[in-house]
Formats: sequence, structure tokens, C-alpha cells
Amino acid sequence: MASELEELIGFLDDSRNEVRAMSAEIVAGLTANAEGIEKLKALQRPLVVKLFRSVGLGGDPARKALVALVNLSQDPAVVEMLLDLNVVNRVMEFIRDGAVPHVDLLTSLLANVTISERGCKDLLQIGKGSMEGLHMAVLLKKFVVGGITLCPGDADPFEHVASVLTNVTRLPEARRLLLQPGRGLLQALVSQLQSWNSLRRLGASGALKNCVMSAEEDGTLVCILEDRTVLTHMLRPINGQPPVEKEDTVRECMAEAVLVLAGTDKGRDALWEAGAPEALRKGYEDEQHPGVCVAMERTAEIFLSHSTIDSGVAPGVVGLASASAKQQQQQEQEEQPREGQQEQQPAE
Repeated sequence: MASELEELIGFLDDSRNEVRAMSAEIVAGLTANAEGIEKLKALQRPLVVKLFRSVGLGGDPARKALVALVNLSQDPAVVEMLLDLNVVNRVMEFIRDGAVPHVDLLTSLLANVTISERGCKDLLQIGKGSMEGLHMAVLLKKFVVGGITLCPGDADPFEHVASVLTNVTRLPEARRLLLQPGRGLLQALVSQLQSWNSLRRLGASGALKNCVMSAEEDGTLVCILEDRTVLTHMLRPINGQPPVEKEDTVRECMAEAVLVLAGTDKGRDALWEAGAPEALRKGYEDEQHPGVCVAMERTAEIFLSHSTIDSGVAPGVVGLASASAKQQQQQEQEEQPREGQQEQQPAE
């Protein structure tokens, strides 16, 4: 005899819209907390299958079914189950066809499953021959177009693609795809650093940092540097000029990416030309985040060690490096005991 939960799950793909809606509402509520998820654990596989069917049937219940799937996909074991059920292809089919209007939840589900390396590979379609990169190309196009056409404050259905980009660029295949010459994907990505949507900026900065950190190893450094406007975009969040970047993570990602580029001969030359020393000096004046400050100071030291004081842009670097050295000196002095001060001896 079926349990109440089994009966509830059975109604998720019922032919009657109102019955599906009732069932999806209850299931979504259960997946909103750990206690409810625990109750559903023994029935996770049939539950996930039924939820996908409910999504495909459309109507009001589809959104609640997707909410439940997003909640469940925070569990790595459920992610593996979803990948076994071809979740990436099914979600991308929904996105391409436009049959399911809840793109925000579909992309949020992709963000969760691409936390796993297997999920990233499925999205990149690695080993699928001519199909490789097709899903990513579709997502990137919709992501960039949305960033251009939406007004500040509008609902942004593709904002979670930014998190997907951060996730997948941990893999060299994704980094090479983004940096393919002539496709303009890198330029489209850096443009999101000026988006009004903080999620877009966070995702774009994370993906860019991933690409830069492995550029020498991947052999893609030239691809990053060939368009100098890319460096201008990367410097903007840390140059201290309005509009000031409010997200610490964005500034830290870009400061660390610039530090890595400064450590290479070609990157350092390109940064000089882009006015990086002066941009860093101005940004450093009001920067409060320790991680950003450290990256800027180390970059300034690299510039200073590869330049002369007579260089046209050296004063900015000197000012920043000197400030760093002065702070370090003050800290060391504070840690030293004052002259003539003796350790207090315990009373006999």
C-alpha cells in the first residue's frame, strides 16, 4: 500500500492542472527545509523524475516543481542523480525552446549542478564532437543580450548564468572556449563588469579571474591581451573612479587577476600601456578591503622592480609601493617593545 508521500509524488504529473499544482506546492514546501528533505530522501529518484515531468507539462505547477528541484540540487548526491537523468540537456532544451518561462529557476538549477566537475563537463558537452560548446554558446548569447536589453531594476532571468560561468571556467575546456579568437566572448564577458546587476558582476569577475590565473598554463595569455579594452574593463572596478564597485569580491578578483598579469612580461607591458599604475594608485587611496590592498601592493612592487623612476608612469607605482612599505614599517615598529621599556618582573 502506497504511503502518503508516494501518493503525493504520484500527483505531480497528474493530467489535472489543479492537482499537479497542489502536489507541487506541498513538495516545494517540504524541500525548503532540512527536515522536509529528510522525509523525502527515500523517494528522491521517483520524486525527481516526477518533478521533471511536471515541469514539462507547464502551467502554474511548473514553477513550484522547479523550486523543489533547485532546493534538492543543493545536495551533491541529488546532483549526481540529476546528471544520471540527463538534467543539463533537458534544462537546455527548455531554455532553447522557450516552452518553460521560468528561466531564472532553470539557470539556477544549472548553477547548482555545475558546482560538480561532471556537471561542468555535461554543460560543455565535452567529447560530443561538433556539439562541444553549443550549450555554452546559447547561454552566453542569452546572458549578454539580456545584459544589454534590460533596464536597472528589471527582473533578470539569466543572472544565474554568471554563476555557471564561474563554475565552468574551473575547467580548461571552458576557458579555451571563452578565449577563442574571433568569437568576441571575452569582450562580452568583461562588459558585464559594468552591469547594474551585482550577480552578473560577481560571476563575470570570477570567470575572468579563473581565465587569467591559468592563462600561461593554458597558452591563452595572448588571447586575453590582444584586445586592450579588456584590460580597461578589468581595471575599472579597482581604479577608485565612480561608479565605485561596491562588491568586495569583484574588486578582489580583479586585483588578483591584474597581479597575475603583472607577473608576466607581456601582461606587464600591456598593463603599463593601459595605465594600470595610476589606476592602482587612485584605487588604493580609498580601498579598505585587506585582500584587495595586498594584491595592489604586490602588483606595485612588481611594476617598481621592472621600471625606473624616470618612467612616465612610475610615480604612481612608487607612491603605492611606498605607502605599502610605510605601513609595513609602522606595523613592525608597533610590534617592537619601546626603547628603555623593561619586562615587568613578577613580585616576590
